[in-house]
Amino acid sequence: MTSLKEAHVWTALGSNNGNKRIVTSAALDKALSDIGVNEETIQLRRTTWLYIEALNTINQQGVGEDIDVYCFGSQTEGSTTEGMHSDFDYLFCRRALPVIQNSVDRQFEQLQLFVVKHLSLPPQFCRLQWLLPYSHIDAERRVFLKNIAMKQFILGTCERWGIGFIQHGPSFTFDCVDIDMVNAFYCAKLPEDCQYIFRRPKPGHWPTPALLTKLKNSGVFLVLASQVENTANWDPRQHLGTVTVRTFDNSHELYWRLSTNLIERLLMFDLSMTQMKVYVIMKIIRKEFCKPLVGDRLSTFHLKTTLMYSVEMSTPHIWKDENLIQCLKFCLTTLRRWLKVRYCPHYTTVKVNLFDGKLRLNEFPVLIELFTDMIRADFSCLHNVKMDDLGNRISSNYTDSTNELPFEELNIVAACKMFNSMIRFSCGSFYKTGMLAEVDTSRVINDHALFIRNLETINITSTGHIRSAVSISLPFQYSIQAVMKASLCIGQNQTIPQEIFTLCDKSLMSDVTSSRLKLASIYFSAGRFEETAAILKQVDALLSNKIIIYVSPFLCNKNHKFGSEMMGRRKKEVIDILQKEVALCTIFSRHEINCVPGQLVAEFYRTITVEDSSCRIFTDYWMDLAVVDSLAYLYYLQYLTFRTTGLLSDKNGAFTNLHSEYREYHTETTLNLIGHCCEMEGILSVAWEVYKLSVKLRPHNNAAYWHMFRIIGGLIYRL
Repeated sequence: MTSLKEAHVWTALGSNNGNKRIVTSAALDKALSDIGVNEETIQLRRTTWLYIEALNTINQQGVGEDIDVYCFGSQTEGSTTEGMHSDFDYLFCRRALPVIQNSVDRQFEQLQLFVVKHLSLPPQFCRLQWLLPYSHIDAERRVFLKNIAMKQFILGTCERWGIGFIQHGPSFTFDCVDIDMVNAFYCAKLPEDCQYIFRRPKPGHWPTPALLTKLKNSGVFLVLASQVENTANWDPRQHLGTVTVRTFDNSHELYWRLSTNLIERLLMFDLSMTQMKVYVIMKIIRKEFCKPLVGDRLSTFHLKTTLMYSVEMSTPHIWKDENLIQCLKFCLTTLRRWLKVRYCPHYTTVKVNLFDGKLRLNEFPVLIELFTDMIRADFSCLHNVKMDDLGNRISSNYTDSTNELPFEELNIVAACKMFNSMIRFSCGSFYKTGMLAEVDTSRVINDHALFIRNLETINITSTGHIRSAVSISLPFQYSIQAVMKASLCIGQNQTIPQEIFTLCDKSLMSDVTSSRLKLASIYFSAGRFEETAAILKQVDALLSNKIIIYVSPFLCNKNHKFGSEMMGRRKKEVIDILQKEVALCTIFSRHEINCVPGQLVAEFYRTITVEDSSCRIFTDYWMDLAVVDSLAYLYYLQYLTFRTTGLLSDKNGAFTNLHSEYREYHTETTLNLIGHCCEMEGILSVAWEVYKLSVKLRPHNNAAYWHMFRIIGGLIYRL
């Protein structure tokens, strides 16, 4: 319930300088909307990342891993902005080892883990009893799983990917990418400690009874725990504080922490837009004003907890856009009160002090003073915020942006990034699974066929985002399988069977162009030029309609026109946009090499020198593929086809079109195709200049060097 003191605080906040706060709140609300903190952008972020979550999950389950992938944090919540540069929080839940709390739930035919609680354990912690390679036998001859088992898994993953990591608590932050990854087990029933949210006294308006029912069925994750430091507990009823001092030993290796991410997600999704705006403002204040003083030790989770308790304690009618400043004051007054007693209660779990192991003793008074000054000044400090030019926006000073982007374009930038992320995971993330790394094409085809069968099974048994994700992924997988099989047949001088073309038919709805162009490549490589020309004519006709973007799943796309279209079409299903309105780059792996025409084959071997290798990072795995802009590839394939069939006017038209095709995605590959056509036209000097331009744009990891070597070799041996 709201205490008498809190009621007085709210009354005082609402009575002084009311008009000024309303004006400031209106300016702040407009500024937040401009930077993407509005309903349409927040919903777009949530929809996108729930799809990405599902796509990651089906990729894991497709290769036989019993893993569910979750994207938690600011991206899925929508509580971020472009200037915040939020990272990406992934949780990999290993369902193959379910966690139970009661022996009656034991299934003897299935591997399971058992929660063991003891009074000596810190709040929110438990042990997991089981028999695994990384284990410890206690005095009672029980076997416990050590949490370093998870670290061993991470080490193996990093070794395969060739990257390093830094551990922060249960999460691992990888080099080269802004990704935090947590591995976890899942317990379907909430432990006693996590029943706190249902049992403590609450006013009752939030969370609502319906929401509380959902929360009870959410379950809990078990994540590894780092070194447990001294803990403090504050009993507000008795006004009594206690400190538990812990010795430094290896006992923390047996500790697993209860994590209620799914409950917290449901709570965040239930917040109003005004409450989300207040949360984002708090995060901006943390980053701009608190981080220089205490680093990340005052975390966004402290702020999220503060917001949830504030929403619970206050009446719903308070949370309106015209009250942003007052709502912000109420939240930071709550946080300041906790700082004074050095105790921040967990929202869902009992007896947990979120300040433990975070803030240092000398930092509490620093933050108390900071928040006191902010509250007294009605947050005039917001006029000085540099992030997303928020200060300028509040002050209506729109003349000089420090952001490099016009203010009105930030929503469009966010929309572009959301769709690019969707594309990357829809058709690009499969290439990271490692399945194509195997040298033997026959084995890859068999493994990939099993992957497809697993996806088809998931499609039958699943619903919601998972089923939509499968519907997005399957057509791309049919195309890959078809071209690999066709390449094997062509390499062995065999006739291409009808089953391959049946797979191609099932692949055509991947997007507007890529699978059709790969089908045309099969026909061309098999010498069936009439069918090739017919497919290319069809693609050309489709591209003449309102196709709004040509995107790469591996590179950042900045087509703002598409961003504005995406904002306008946000209510449409992503799969409809992808299949009917988007032309993706065409992608080949080395297992499809016999269906890759002309000098495009050289793209597989763009990494030539040791220096080239050193210039590649983890996200450059696409450099082992042949990736080409679909429109450029259409014209290149038309040129080769019409040149072969002797249709000179059509060939010249395709050459002219290709020469004028110059996009920002995989531009060096487009130039290499233009250079090759120039070679076939006999104009070597022009071809050389085109290759030089390609090298200028991408000095390392560029197949143009092979073409230039070939020209030089041809000239030498011709002498």
